[in-house]
Amino acid sequence: MDESDTDAEDLGGMLRTLLTGLLTQNNDQKHLLNKLRGLVKNIGWKPTDASELFDALLKRFRSTTNDRSHLHSWMMEMLHCIESNYITPTWRKEKTLIELVRDENVTEEELKKCLTKEEEKTLEEILQEIRQQKLNQIDENLLCEVEDIVSSVYHNLTLGKYALQQTGLKKDLLRLCQAAEKMKFRPRLTQMVSLCIMALSKTGRLIQVGTGEGKSCIVAMFAAFRALRGEKVDIMSSSSVLAERDLNEWKDFYKELNVRVDCICNKQEEALKKCFECQVVYGTVEDFAGDWLRHNFQRKDIFGQRKFECAIVDEVDSLMLDKGLHVVYLSSEMPALQHLRPLLAFIWTTVNRYSKIGRETSVRSSILRKVAEEIKHSVRYTPCDLSQDKRICYVPGFLSDLVESKLEVWIKNAFFAQTMSTDHEYVIERHGVVPVDYSCTGVVQNNMKWTDGVQQFLEMKHGSKLSDMTAITNYMSNVGMLQKYGDQIFGISGTLGQQTETETLQKIYKGIQTCQIPSFKRRKLFEVDGVIVENDNKWIEKICDVVTTQTSPTPFRGQRAVLVICETISRAKVLHHALGDKVPNKELYISNNMDNTAIFAHKLEAGEVIIATNLAGRGTDLKVSEPVNTAGGLFVLQTFLPKNARVEAQAFGRTARQGAPGSAQLIVCSNHLSEPLQLLFLKKKLESLLRNIRDATTMLEGNSSRLLRFNQSGIGGGQIMSSMLSDILSENSNSVMKTVKKMRDDSVAEELASFLENDIPQIRKKEELFNQYLGILEEVYKSQDDKPEDSYVSALNEFWGMWRLTNLKSSESIEDLKDKLKQDLEKARQKLNQGESPLSNLHHYTAAGNELREKGHLAECIQLYTKAIETDRCWAAVAYYNRAFASLALQNGHQDPKCINQALEDLKNALKSVELYCEQSEVTCRYSRQPIMDLSGDLETRSDSHMLARKEALMFFKAHIYKAIEKVDRASGLGGAVKVKESLLFFLVPLVHFLPLLILVTGSLTQIRSRDPLEIQQLLSHPSFDIFHELRCLESLGLTHIYTLDTLFSLGGFFSKLKRQIFSNS
Repeated sequence: MDESDTDAEDLGGMLRTLLTGLLTQNNDQKHLLNKLRGLVKNIGWKPTDASELFDALLKRFRSTTNDRSHLHSWMMEMLHCIESNYITPTWRKEKTLIELVRDENVTEEELKKCLTKEEEKTLEEILQEIRQQKLNQIDENLLCEVEDIVSSVYHNLTLGKYALQQTGLKKDLLRLCQAAEKMKFRPRLTQMVSLCIMALSKTGRLIQVGTGEGKSCIVAMFAAFRALRGEKVDIMSSSSVLAERDLNEWKDFYKELNVRVDCICNKQEEALKKCFECQVVYGTVEDFAGDWLRHNFQRKDIFGQRKFECAIVDEVDSLMLDKGLHVVYLSSEMPALQHLRPLLAFIWTTVNRYSKIGRETSVRSSILRKVAEEIKHSVRYTPCDLSQDKRICYVPGFLSDLVESKLEVWIKNAFFAQTMSTDHEYVIERHGVVPVDYSCTGVVQNNMKWTDGVQQFLEMKHGSKLSDMTAITNYMSNVGMLQKYGDQIFGISGTLGQQTETETLQKIYKGIQTCQIPSFKRRKLFEVDGVIVENDNKWIEKICDVVTTQTSPTPFRGQRAVLVICETISRAKVLHHALGDKVPNKELYISNNMDNTAIFAHKLEAGEVIIATNLAGRGTDLKVSEPVNTAGGLFVLQTFLPKNARVEAQAFGRTARQGAPGSAQLIVCSNHLSEPLQLLFLKKKLESLLRNIRDATTMLEGNSSRLLRFNQSGIGGGQIMSSMLSDILSENSNSVMKTVKKMRDDSVAEELASFLENDIPQIRKKEELFNQYLGILEEVYKSQDDKPEDSYVSALNEFWGMWRLTNLKSSESIEDLKDKLKQDLEKARQKLNQGESPLSNLHHYTAAGNELREKGHLAECIQLYTKAIETDRCWAAVAYYNRAFASLALQNGHQDPKCINQALEDLKNALKSVELYCEQSEVTCRYSRQPIMDLSGDLETRSDSHMLARKEALMFFKAHIYKAIEKVDRASGLGGAVKVKESLLFFLVPLVHFLPLLILVTGSLTQIRSRDPLEIQQLLSHPSFDIFHELRCLESLGLTHIYTLDTLFSLGGFFSKLKRQIFSNS
């Protein structure tokens, strides 16, 4: 037998060994088969091509060694290298992969180096990829112009020529690139192409730039380009952290170009004004919307002469679609809503009694009716006679329309709050209950609160400090803010989404076109087949298996780093606990309120695991060490089905960046899917089970037949063996994941259609009405020389806020609503001009009376306090108190008996009214605490300390009134008078009660100086501040000052008093 026959026989033996293992499902050979199937299913190899590659690799192995013992590990190593570098059948470096494998002159080391090393794409390759993208809206003429400009600038950069030798956009681009080079960063070809496309676009352009491709560079260069043309540019980042980071990173670049730049995040009023004088301003869309409201609603001159000329939006899909309906509003004081506390508490305790029924089924209308009836039976509208029943909730009469229109909404929201859970929709922070954007960004939204009672119900649920309900008087949506820039919106994102999403954006923002920019190097993301498991236990087990497998070394690769992304904080904690000692080197990244600098301070090393929420998705840049890249890069494991393909792509975009390798996989628990998707999963699982039972015999017969043919093939059976492997690789595994994703994407398309048809018209309707109100407000300021009384503006704002709550119905046309608003605002202004409250709100009269008192118009202020008392005597404690002292001050030190007696009567009535405040505070405390008492007994909560501070403030007010009554009574008895002294409200409380606050503030000077919004927020939420906040609540009701009395004895007055008594007795 000659040598060639021996080689053929050896090769045949190796093939026989491997294929026998594949067919009999030997464990090692099963892993090998999965690698080959991965090439077919996930990289796009045809089964015949994969079989041919397998054959070529076997021959290469035989040509390099006679030792077959490490064939499996060698084969796995080569296939892993092909997989991790995402080598496609069309991949070519002078030769195709199969040609390189067959070339005996190419050493194994050279082969691996050839597969691993990736060159940057040429300009021609980049432009050709842009042409081939179906969703790109860009004509050939523009691309030719881009090619001419970029090629010229790139050539000049290479030669080191200056911009003076160029003209037009070539000169501008060269200047920008040279400025960037001075920062030791030369823009890549893809970044130059992106900038040119935006610069040459007459209207807005949305650019998709892959994650890790240098979006911040494109943003800075385009912003500088527009600024150098004399325009004002607003850059909107997805978070204040990213805005400040990008500003600091590119500050020297702008300085080199003499472009003034600043960031508006966390700035005070004067600093904001200076910011908006700059040519380029960084911030978040919420910051820009908030400043617009300060300028136009609060009448603060924030913007100066700045106009909306150009907006550059980072993560544009998130801001325009996912958060398009997010509304920014500035808090407006509406003291009257404090009176709703007892009612909300009663709703909460009533709903808790029905919560078991509510959890077992959807909340039926019959249950809602029962709850509503029970609540209405316990509500009394004032003014009315007060009952001895301490369970009654008293609500000022002017809030009756609000209660009647919103009661059902509040009840539904109380049931909804019952279904919500901590570390899912919200977290408990030191400053209270805080929403979490768990479905998109994972961000803990410190400055957001739920409306329509949800916030208050969650606070009661957890015994947190109870906040007051707010009536929104001003608002600006992300959509409304961005539309102010007309057709000059330029956006950048790693994920613009599918055709439905880009079309939706173009319908909302007119004139915008899209373009997808290729990566500057070939992307090497290998997506492992997704898995859906039946229950939580199997889900946890599967995730732990995958993580431990990836972080453990194998004969063909080293340890990898893993990023596990969870849907909620609670599930991240569960997985962190489940991994336990299996993965010693792991960290949680679940809250932006935690110090996470250690996670990003170093490159992820082999074996490290980060368990995170979506917080680690969009905008997160994780670096990995060289050993991790060599082993296959970062492995991203997404443990839930994202709400849309864009969120999924953002998560997978954390790996395989800038030409580095990486892998990603979805592992989903069916229990975590929506109900329709759960039903679909069960259906597909049943179909698969029936199919497997039917095909079991066929599969056994097929494998036996293959083995027989294989063993009979001998040395000359290469074609049969290749055909057999191709058949195995062609076997389809039905992917339930693909079906589930398809259904999710269809659902997203329906949601986007609804977004366009229903949500966008509603938000536009609200903003049109708000703009109409702003027009009325402008008239008010003009008619009063830009200095209307605070009480006037406050009352008008309050009327508008209440009108919006009670009148805004989705069914009514915008024209009808605008007509109604116009008429109602005219009536409201007429009432205000006549000194009346548009809502018959007694607190308006008290506030207006205070303004007159401060001006020294005591007689007039007494009239307004009297109006407040006549409107609703039940809640008129402050009005009674203020009237008593205004009357005494009017005749200060010389009061006649009538004045003294009237003041005494007012103070006694004030005392009765304060008693009602105390009783209703007790009602709030009792009802809000009852569900917690049922669960945790007498455990003291944050709500308890807050309620105690409220009780103390009212008790100090009562004690103060008692003292005043004693002194006025003494003066009355002695026929004397009193001297009135005015003091600040905070002197109502003995100074000793402010001592904890003083100690806290002294120890927190560092946090105060840092002006960190979160730290300030948490500081202000400390229990030591409660008494201060409760005094501010009394102040908002009109108790701006307190008064002390000195009794003046008069001998003449005493005899006069004695004389009156003698005559009265006779």
